[in-house]
Amino acid sequence: MDQETRHTLTVTSRENAGITFVKMQGSLSATTAEQGNQEMKRIIDAGAKKVVINLADVDYISSGGIRVLILAGKQLNNVQGQMKIAAAKGMVKEALEASGFNLLERVYGENIQLCRTEEEAAAAFKG
Repeated sequence: MDQETRHTLTVTSRENAGITFVKMQGSLSATTAEQGNQEMKRIIDAGAKKVVINLADVDYISSGGIRVLILAGKQLNNVQGQMKIAAAKGMVKEALEASGFNLLERVYGENIQLCRTEEEAAAAFKG
């Protein structure tokens, strides 16, 4: 991976059947965390309640990046929303699991969940 990839983040979103699918590409690190926070806040402020964050194209995540996901989960919790994380792989998946991200489901109930695919994530929403 070149250094350029490590310090850029692209966030796109689309809505389908009441679910907002957020695709992140690049790096979720200290360098890109503020951008990630701003993008997620914008999406949630626009009214998203069911959010699937697809991390298939995120090749690096740091504690700052994990914090972006936790803050998004808290923002959604405040508006009775739910968040699923889909398709994390390799180092990103390992980092999320090592940081106890899958344990957040115990704290927030079904509101935050790690899923293998976008389809699995979409099917996991309640109500």
